[in-house]
Amino acid sequence: MTDTTTAAMNSLAKATADKLTQEEEERAKELLETRAEKELSHMQGSVADRAALLRAIEGIEDDEQRKAALAALKLPEGLTTEKALSGSANAELDAMAKAYQAAHTGVTVEAATAAVLRTSEGAAIYAKTLN
Repeated sequence: MTDTTTAAMNSLAKATADKLTQEEEERAKELLETRAEKELSHMQGSVADRAALLRAIEGIEDDEQRKAALAALKLPEGLTTEKALSGSANAELDAMAKAYQAAHTGVTVEAATAAVLRTSEGAAIYAKTLN
């Protein structure tokens, strides 16, 4: 073979390898995004953000540390995204009741909570806790 033929074949082989690598990276990205949607749907941020988090965890070399890091991000067994969100809804209602109580001297926490639940915002937040 001539040097020109060898160079052309090497160039073609490199282009083919680059294309395969790009396709493999795109497929890996799609798989991570799918996992992020399923495994981390309870977390804030976009699917791409959560996929990047998974990618970073997958880069942990120590097997035990990688498993522990992934487990720390997942919801505990039996806890659904809806239940997790209802916990934050309860915290939001509590904060609203405390703010109401602070603005209205002498109001008990129970009365403040009742007042908050009578508002449209409080009622909507409370509805999240019922799911």
